[in-house]
Amino acid sequence: MKEYKYICLNHRFWVDSHPKEAFASVQQMTKLAEHLLQKNQPNKAIPFLGTAFETAEIIFDKHLESPQLTTSLTSLAIMLAHAYASTNQIDAANALLQHLKSKMKCAIDCALGYATKVAFFEHCSRAIAEASSDIVLTAAASSVKTGSRLQIH
Repeated sequence: MKEYKYICLNHRFWVDSHPKEAFASVQQMTKLAEHLLQKNQPNKAIPFLGTAFETAEIIFDKHLESPQLTTSLTSLAIMLAHAYASTNQIDAANALLQHLKSKMKCAIDCALGYATKVAFFEHCSRAIAEASSDIVLTAAASSVKTGSRLQIH
């Protein structure tokens, strides 16, 4: 059984047996996290984003995927990765996005023959790749010395 960072075993079992209610809680946690991010409080948003992401991932892994769930899973991963990056947790951000990119690749492989599903999973995979690039650029920009000056000739 996979180990989770944000949810306990009891929550995992609840999600398994109540996926519809669990997805409703994902939506509520996402709204709360978005509110915190808008207030520039990524440290407070991370636990909500992490819990919502892991909950959505459990539902997704049960092959109960839907466009709404897959979109939510992808957007949660991207928001969580950006929150990690804004709190200097670059490795956690990259690991999360790489994990979801692998999951999307598996979903694409499983959906071969279903062109619409493949196209949708590929779209989500591209969004994840763009977020990864953003994280790399953010990390590079923050490591540039602020004392250097631009010289104009």
